[in-house]
Amino acid sequence: MSARIVAVVVPKWGLEMTEGTVSSWLKQPGDMVARGEPLIEIESEKIVNSLDAPAEGMLRRILLDAGNIAAVGTLIGVIADASASEDDLDRFIRDFRPPDTGDAAASAAVTTSPTTPAIAAPTGAAPDAGVVRVSPPVRRLAESLGVSLEGLRGSGPNGRILQEDVERAARGGSQDGAAGGSAPATAPAAATATAAETPRLEPWSATRRAIARRMQDAARDIPHFYLVTDVDATALLALRERLRSGAEPPSVNDLIVHAVARTLLSHPRVNAHHSDDGSLVFTHAHVAVAMATPDGVVAPVVAYADRLPLAELSAALRTLRERVAQRKLGKGDLEGGSFTVSNLGMYGVREFTSIITPPQSASLAVGAVRKDGAASTLALTLSCDHRALDGATGAAFLRDLKQDLERS
Repeated sequence: MSARIVAVVVPKWGLEMTEGTVSSWLKQPGDMVARGEPLIEIESEKIVNSLDAPAEGMLRRILLDAGNIAAVGTLIGVIADASASEDDLDRFIRDFRPPDTGDAAASAAVTTSPTTPAIAAPTGAAPDAGVVRVSPPVRRLAESLGVSLEGLRGSGPNGRILQEDVERAARGGSQDGAAGGSAPATAPAAATATAAETPRLEPWSATRRAIARRMQDAARDIPHFYLVTDVDATALLALRERLRSGAEPPSVNDLIVHAVARTLLSHPRVNAHHSDDGSLVFTHAHVAVAMATPDGVVAPVVAYADRLPLAELSAALRTLRERVAQRKLGKGDLEGGSFTVSNLGMYGVREFTSIITPPQSASLAVGAVRKDGAASTLALTLSCDHRALDGATGAAFLRDLKQDLERS
């Protein structure tokens, strides 16, 4: 009778996903799991999703701990029948090859026979001899400290070289980080003289790396221009005061998003996606609203925001903020936005510019309300894609939004 062994691999969620970060394991080795039961949380792009167990059985091995990054298809865990021996598992892990699939499930089941002799790896040999397992940030740290990665044995999963391994080698410690060795590596004298303290590396999360890549691409590929106007916020603040008596009164930002959704309907070129063939115009306003997280900004979308009364829009934004705080956004929450609103007024920022999220054609940056005697003023900055919009088109939208807010 053969024992079933099932691979748990980094899934591919979406065409652009190339790697994922293990956020947390929801089960531990020795735990029984049911097929479809949440097994592990994996961070990709701007979301953390739960990967369900691909089969029923016992979680026998965890090969990638929380906080580590791996390419799509990488083996990160093993589920097996209790009858599978440790030798069976070792052989399965050694012989595993990533599945060639774009499936969201991204799992592979392999049946092995416990009676087949297992070929054990030589005692003390590093996994995948000759392959240096190290993340780009740790590699850069090694280069800056003059530490050679060749022959440096990492203390991380599967021999992965970690920041502390490089720092240990730079201080003259063992190159063989986990097992102990005899080949010390020291930093150059110049590096020691100029930097007595080694800076602590904080590797980028999947969210931060995705933001960096997208913002770099957007800033490079989109010809931005900016339009700024000041809004008399007296009526807006008065409306906010009148609504304070409610159980969950809307914020100033809620009122602005509500006005944006109304105004977008009269400016289809602004409420659109850019494409090489033309402007993809929406008939409804699907407003993305920037929200801060420890790893960076995400912009979940309020779909059909123009259809929502103020109270419902405010409730929808509260729900999205709660889901952002709990890291429970789904991929669908971040897709389909036709326009983005970003507000830094709560930080006292007078005005700023925002980078457009492709393929959108524009975005709005909202500054702080400024008091000058009895007057209250608020700056709005519209970022426009010059491929899709001209100055007059963007200015007309900004003028109408200003008028809407001033007669709130």
